[in-house]
Amino acid sequence: MQGNNAFRLIVRRGPQPNQVYELTNEVTNLGRDITNDIVINDREASRHHLRFMRGADGFTIEDLGSTNGTFVNGKRVTGATPLKNGDMVGLGETVTLQFEVVRPGAAPAQPVQAAQPEQPVQPQPVQPPQPSYTPPPVSEDDRYKPQQAAQPEQPVQQQPVEAQVPQQEYAQQADPSYGGSGTAQAAYGPPPPGYDYDPYAMRGDEGSSTTQWFLIGCLGLLLLCCCLTVVLAVGVDTFCLYEDVPGLTNILNAIGRVPTC
Repeated sequence: MQGNNAFRLIVRRGPQPNQVYELTNEVTNLGRDITNDIVINDREASRHHLRFMRGADGFTIEDLGSTNGTFVNGKRVTGATPLKNGDMVGLGETVTLQFEVVRPGAAPAQPVQAAQPEQPVQPQPVQPPQPSYTPPPVSEDDRYKPQQAAQPEQPVQQQPVEAQVPQQEYAQQADPSYGGSGTAQAAYGPPPPGYDYDPYAMRGDEGSSTTQWFLIGCLGLLLLCCCLTVVLAVGVDTFCLYEDVPGLTNILNAIGRVPTC
């Protein structure tokens, strides 16, 4: 590469897309901390994530022990790695920067403009359809005939409905165990046809209601425990209390999720 070439980084994915950073120093540090030369405010970026170093043949990149790693064209960086024009530098999984070499006389890259949203189409008012019905012509003979008055509608007579005793009420009156007097047959007459009363089957329904309330209480207690667990997890992550919870840091290290505060 020639010594008068210009080098820069273009944000392709992450905060501030299409942002351009010029690499003019011999050593350029990048990270989330404001003391870096290039600040990338993203949770995947460590406070001091990586370093660009300029040499006789161009730039090399070096990871500074970041939590989520540094990648060049999808491969993780393990040491000083040279960069070529067009290489994609990834910070974790959410930030991608493009390394670009600008030769003398080349036009600078223009930022990609966001597509303009389409203007909503104004709905046109719909005219109601005009009725196509035309009354039939009236002859001269019919014009002078007297109009007949409309006959009033005859009211519909309601048929008497015989009162029927509900089976549950009839069972309570017929069975002394429900507090009835056992005089349902005398008061209401014989049971309706097809009526089959089983007092033991009706008593069994009382036990099922107790079981339902017990299951509802267990489900409510389980939901309360889940909500408390979520609230505690959010509080630990927000106030960075990983060290205050015994054993939590060891569990996160075992599953490969190192907490960053």
